[in-house]
Amino acid sequence: MSNLRGFSGFREMLAARQKAVNSLICMGLDPLVEKVPTCLRKGDGSVDQGSMATWLMDMSSASAEFVSLYKPQKAHYEALYDAGIDGSWVLRKVVSHLNLHFPDIPVFLDCKRGDIGRTQERYRIAHFSVDGVDGMNFSPYMGKDCMEYLVSKDHPGHAIVGLCYTSNSSAREVQDVKLADGRQYWEFMAETILKWAEKLGVIADAGLVMAAAFENPKGSGNIFSYHLSRGREIVGNKLWFLIPGIGTQGGFVEETVRAAFSGPGSIAINSSSGITFASAGEDFAEAAAREAKKLRDQIRAAGGNC
Repeated sequence: MSNLRGFSGFREMLAARQKAVNSLICMGLDPLVEKVPTCLRKGDGSVDQGSMATWLMDMSSASAEFVSLYKPQKAHYEALYDAGIDGSWVLRKVVSHLNLHFPDIPVFLDCKRGDIGRTQERYRIAHFSVDGVDGMNFSPYMGKDCMEYLVSKDHPGHAIVGLCYTSNSSAREVQDVKLADGRQYWEFMAETILKWAEKLGVIADAGLVMAAAFENPKGSGNIFSYHLSRGREIVGNKLWFLIPGIGTQGGFVEETVRAAFSGPGSIAINSSSGITFASAGEDFAEAAAREAKKLRDQIRAAGGNC
């Protein structure tokens, strides 16, 4: 079970780490068998759970000085079983490694769970107690139960983050639907998740998944960041934003920082494949660190200083 290593809550831990290294980077750890470097493979070219864990641990260790949050994606570990690799063992090995060697860096599980109450309760135990992570995200579509049953006195201070405005383009056909009162559905969800967090007493560590600024899909060449500034209008600084979409998804750093950043602990900007797949050679760890530093420096230059 994660105990947040002496911090009272996730957001306090995140803010402290961001101030300590002056970085807003969330490093995604999303393993794919085909991306494991040749130097870590067995003689026949195959990958076992040990080499998979070594790959992830070495990259995360090399990049740690530039990172304020680690984010393994659950499905990537579950799918390793298809290659004969115990993905659950790999995930827990990596989380334990991070907690031991970098105890001041929180670990957030990207799993997007959303179900009836008793099932959400199982997810809470599975991820907070068994996987040992400090936070997770959820889909709010099935209502308040999706958030409420992730809250427990057994796991105080853990981050519970709702999907709100995601970075995949097809989300627009759902999240941008206009309601009768003129609000878009994602705006309604931002307001609703804020209300849930306040009623459940978890406002200090709750958050929203909010996509990075992106190029207007209508082809005007304009950079679209309204959702971030509007999101801040709705929730103020009460909720922190987990921001995907930077890097290979084409998000824009400067516009993202300008629209969403409001001090340490207010946002974490994720990059996954842009860092972890930087090299398939023997320099894989060093290459990941170089990409993490490059993004850290971009964010600083854009005004994301802690």
